[in-house]
Amino acid sequence: MASKTFIVMSDSHGDREIVKDIKERYLGKVTAIFHNGDSELPSSDTVWDDIYVVAGNCDYDSGYPNSLLIPFPGVTVAQTHGHLYHINFTWDNLIRFAQEGEADICLYGHLHRPAAWQEQGVLFLNPGSVSQPRGEINERLYAKLDIDDDKVSVSYYTREHQLYPALSKEFIR
Repeated sequence: MASKTFIVMSDSHGDREIVKDIKERYLGKVTAIFHNGDSELPSSDTVWDDIYVVAGNCDYDSGYPNSLLIPFPGVTVAQTHGHLYHINFTWDNLIRFAQEGEADICLYGHLHRPAAWQEQGVLFLNPGSVSQPRGEINERLYAKLDIDDDKVSVSYYTREHQLYPALSKEFIR
């Protein structure tokens, strides 16, 4: 498998400029760009051209899908916001969603907290919120995944595109 790079953002809550900024920085330089919901923008907005995007609980436009399953050569990505899987209370439904889709990576948002963890062979990733962080890490973040045959490297970046090294992790595939 050729290596791949994914950019993942979530929970921009009406801040179109940060979505546009991240897109302009990475489009054509990475394999794919994802937004995990709660953009509060119209689904017809041209900012979504060439971005995989799903509906969040604050997205009332019916043009967004609730989830996506995207096969790339050598890696399958499951994407959702997370609220419909009740991730505030349990991980079981999100894990089942990823397993049923035979996903290697499951992207989610909703909690506004960056997290990367592996469960039953699936890498789960929350990029945090690019606009409204919550929890102990009070930084507006997005994530970058570098994927090769053996590992996935996860890095988090600030809105100013500066590496936030305390959250960097590597996972064996």
